Amino acid sequence: MDQYTIAFDGDPEEFDADVRDLRDFLSQDAALRGRTELRLVPPAPGEQGGVADAVRYATELGPLVLSPLTLWLTARLRKGGKVSLTLHRPDGAELKLDTDSVADANTLLDRLEGFLDPDEQG
Repeated sequence: MDQYTIAFDGDPEEFDADVRDLRDFLSQDAALRGRTELRLVPPAPGEQGGVADAVRYATELGPLVLSPLTLWLTARLRKGGKVSLTLHRPDGAELKLDTDSVADANTLLDRLEGFLDPDEQG
């Protein structure tokens, strides 16, 4: 199945928390509930359990994710958090979002909307 992937950058403990927080947030939307999954990285030797480094969801959900993802990103920036993630489309295209500025939010959201627009995909 073709999927979108939202992968986080940074420290494994931080991106694991971010991935789980985003998945929980997306799951609050009735159309997305139960339709997103975590991508787990196997544990390194000597470690227990894997960490989640990405949220994945089916291609047909692409446009449905825009609104809740936008809300999550905006709330994250307003709380003073940094956003550093990469979206991967099923066609192989990537969009990197990396900011800690609320002032940059509109530009990021415009780029995100264009990236998730089915008419923009090749």
